[in-house]
Amino acid sequence: MSHISVMKIAFADRDLLLQALADLGYETEDGDDLHITNGVKSVKVDFLVKVPYTDSIGFRKGKNGWQLTADWFRVNMDRKDFENRLKQRYAYLSVKKSLENQGFLITEEMKDEKQQIHLVLRRTVF
Repeated sequence: MSHISVMKIAFADRDLLLQALADLGYETEDGDDLHITNGVKSVKVDFLVKVPYTDSIGFRKGKNGWQLTADWFRVNMDRKDFENRLKQRYAYLSVKKSLENQGFLITEEMKDEKQQIHLVLRRTVF
């Protein structure tokens, strides 16, 4: 039995969210009349994430950030894996942007066997 799930995830910056999705290899589609539907219920979304050979995933603006909207019974991918990879990439881009705004430069970037990202930073003080 299929149903649409709306998950509130604190993605505050749309541009960073779209960049994170692009970095993960997903195409997005913007439009005024986009919906996630399961045949019975339909939820309006602001943009869709195209997933090859399966239903799309949607995002819509909520009062506390962007909400992930999908019918996970019709999306052929692991929900937790998708969410975790997206959260990690979004956090990486957010931290990188914040550090650059504070005058830091990333001099080295490493990813360990657990897929954790380690950054080495340098800051020039004038």
